[in-house]
Amino acid sequence: MNLLRPAYIILASLLAFSGSAASQSAPANVCLTTTDVYDGSTVQGSTAGLSDRAHASCARQALSGERVYALHLDQPSRVSLRVAADYDVAVYVRRDCGDEVSELACNDDLEDARHAGVDVDLGVGTWFVFVDGYDSDSSGNFTLSVSARPTGPRLSRAPWGPSVANRAPSRPSS
Repeated sequence: MNLLRPAYIILASLLAFSGSAASQSAPANVCLTTTDVYDGSTVQGSTAGLSDRAHASCARQALSGERVYALHLDQPSRVSLRVAADYDVAVYVRRDCGDEVSELACNDDLEDARHAGVDVDLGVGTWFVFVDGYDSDSSGNFTLSVSARPTGPRLSRAPWGPSVANRAPSRPSS
């Protein structure tokens, strides 16, 4: 009769483990709704009403809802990101959207609590820019500005499609 007891304990342990593993993958969901940005982009957005799904190395882990942008670079660049907001804002950059360990830069107080910015050297590819808030009640409207100064050669074809700079000019039809 006691032969069933060890099997029950093993099954219960496996169920507990699988439940905790599933909850650890939740932050990747924030990456399903990214908006594309490029050098020269200025976008207005809001974090009001968004859930906290990602955390940062600064801003006490950035405990409020965040908006995520996919920054596409077709050449290595020194990227400058600036955020002005009507709340205590934070901005951070990751290589892999769902992986907190891939964070490269983070800032929550550039000039004051309502401004954040980072300057970071990034290679060719897609990078993820998070606009977040300091505390769980830090949310609202913001403006994100992106500028990139090339530091290396341009690819002839970017991994996500043809480079705008390398497209053949369109010819008027006759």
